[in-house]
Amino acid sequence: MKLPDQVVKDLIKEVVGPDAAPLVDIILKKDDVSEFKIADKLKITVNQVRNILYRLQDYNLITFTRKKDKSKGWYIYFWTFDHSKARILLLKHKSEKLVSLKLRVEKEKYSAYFVCPNKCIRSAFENAMELQFKCTECGEILKQEDNQAKMAQIQNEILKLEQEVHQYRFMDVNNEEEQPEKKAKAKPTKSKAK
Repeated sequence: MKLPDQVVKDLIKEVVGPDAAPLVDIILKKDDVSEFKIADKLKITVNQVRNILYRLQDYNLITFTRKKDKSKGWYIYFWTFDHSKARILLLKHKSEKLVSLKLRVEKEKYSAYFVCPNKCIRSAFENAMELQFKCTECGEILKQEDNQAKMAQIQNEILKLEQEVHQYRFMDVNNEEEQPEKKAKAKPTKSKAK
């Protein structure tokens, strides 16, 4: 089972860059697409296309085959999006975000923060003390922040991410269960009589 197209595009924008999303849109549904056709459709140079393709390849999100052009003598590369690697990258990316958010909640829970009334800066207690509780931007006195709302927001993000990770892991399990196991049948060996 493939990831939804929008999930893939969002992942690509976040990990590879927003300029890669239109290219992925082209190779997402079609296998073995020539880099020249991609350049034509996107109205950019082949070198720009290759730059994006190489960035996608850094994350193992695409595969290629090459064929020699008989008339010109050079190789033409045909690219295919690897949906299974995209799922693996998505799970890894979301899991890393989860770890980061959980660390942030712990930090929010055990630290005091001070903010500028004009919302110029937000600073931990130690930094605020070094600044003598004055905003470096506008000079206003910093006030202690009630970070309960911020912690609740982070907790909601954590719950949402945990659900997404579970959903995409579940997709992997379903995918494996749907495919029948191929067991190699052992061939009987013939013993030679001497």
